[in-house]
Amino acid sequence: MSAWQISWLVLLCFLLSGCSYELLHYPDKSSRTYASNNASVSSIPSSGIHRVKSGETLFSIAFRYGLDYRELAEANKIDAPYIIYPKQKIRLKGTQKTSSSVANNSKSSIPLIVSKTKNTPSKPAPVVPVKSVSNVSKSDTKDEKISGDWAWPIDGNVTRGFSNAGVSSKGIDIKAEKGTLVKAAANGTVVYAGSGLIGYGNLVIVKHNDVYLSAYAYNERILVKEKQNVRAGDSLAVIGGKGDDRPLLHFEVRRDGQPIDPLDVLPKMN
Repeated sequence: MSAWQISWLVLLCFLLSGCSYELLHYPDKSSRTYASNNASVSSIPSSGIHRVKSGETLFSIAFRYGLDYRELAEANKIDAPYIIYPKQKIRLKGTQKTSSSVANNSKSSIPLIVSKTKNTPSKPAPVVPVKSVSNVSKSDTKDEKISGDWAWPIDGNVTRGFSNAGVSSKGIDIKAEKGTLVKAAANGTVVYAGSGLIGYGNLVIVKHNDVYLSAYAYNERILVKEKQNVRAGDSLAVIGGKGDDRPLLHFEVRRDGQPIDPLDVLPKMN
């Protein structure tokens, strides 16, 4: 065999080995890590402003920061049905502590009555804020009941419980069989269906009334659309998971924008 033939064979082997290397080392889509993307409430940015991205709703923004969507709407002068637009600036600061302040002052604010007499030396007229009426009504709805009873979104085993400390889980993780349909936990309206919230994957948020929201995260596929009315037991999505932890549903309940333990409202498991 001549020298040029040997050189050609060496070059050919080198090219083939390079191609095979590329094929064998093609990135695996399932190799993504979710270590830094656990579902949690995001901190409000130092600017106090959130700029709306395509696909976001007022409900998803409030959910992201652990705020009450009603107070967020009021602070930004957004009326129902709470339509927002891409690149719109949403003011976040000034809404985060309102719920707690209302709760602390609810007992003293409920009996306030504006007297018609002029002899009120200890309490001049300006002492009653303009928003006192709305605050009272909001505190009165703390225990507002949902329409119908709560139901488990899937049949499975709870593998991670609720924690309200730091960036720990704001809901519960439920393991189930592959292909399980994720069901609405109560009657309501879909107010978000998408994948725009970091750490939640394909997410569905259902508004049950002015007080309660529920969220269903890490879905493989979403089956509903925003503004769609659903009843307890209606299918919302197909169970998915995060990383190698699948099939799994992350389920959250928010009351007045604040995360609560879903086990406090779900029926006891048999």
